[in-house]
Amino acid sequence: MTQSSASAVDATALRRFTLPLLAVYPLLAIAGAISHRRVFSLAALILLLTLWLLPRLVGGSPRAWGGWLAAVLLVVVMGWLGLAGALLEAVPLAIIAGLAWWFGSSLRAGREPRVVRFIRVLEGADRLALPGVAAYGRRVTIFWASLLCVQALALLVLLLLGLVGVALPGWALVYQHVGGYVLIAAAFGAEYGWRRWHLRHLQHPTLQAQAMQLMQCWPQLLHGQDAPR
Repeated sequence: MTQSSASAVDATALRRFTLPLLAVYPLLAIAGAISHRRVFSLAALILLLTLWLLPRLVGGSPRAWGGWLAAVLLVVVMGWLGLAGALLEAVPLAIIAGLAWWFGSSLRAGREPRVVRFIRVLEGADRLALPGVAAYGRRVTIFWASLLCVQALALLVLLLLGLVGVALPGWALVYQHVGGYVLIAAAFGAEYGWRRWHLRHLQHPTLQAQAMQLMQCWPQLLHGQDAPR
């Protein structure tokens, strides 16, 4: 087995291991928010931190392990000070706001809109050159930047209400930790349906195939690298 194929196998095995654990994160987060027990919030934060650094931890990176230990210590101290819940509630806000900036910043003059780049990297320059495809990619980039920005503002309002002592209902607590991600999944499916109708003169991959391709190539797209063909 070549080194590249071994790395691909390791990456696939790692994804199979991390995805089920990632599903545990919102359960712990919601349990901590509703029960006000620090142990759940601390466990959710440490789990999320571990999954984020897991590829480098498995690789034995001393820097990753040092960063992980320092971050765990910080989380424990925050929990001891009673700030673990607020820190946990800020995680979805930070992720959504970061994605909103990531899409929006690509709309500046002289830059390639993010979805246009997705099309070029994942489907090829020939696909991007077809009539209407590049313009559609720019409009979808605007859509994602706007949707994520509104979502980040909603999460910010909920976070501030919680910090000033407003008792949030259960649905709001669930929305803080799960709603944003569910909204993204629903918007992804809705955009796919609209695209198939709007660009119905073109052939399209299935929704499952597109989602799998996006997940597999996400690290390359996130860091501005061309995805492997």
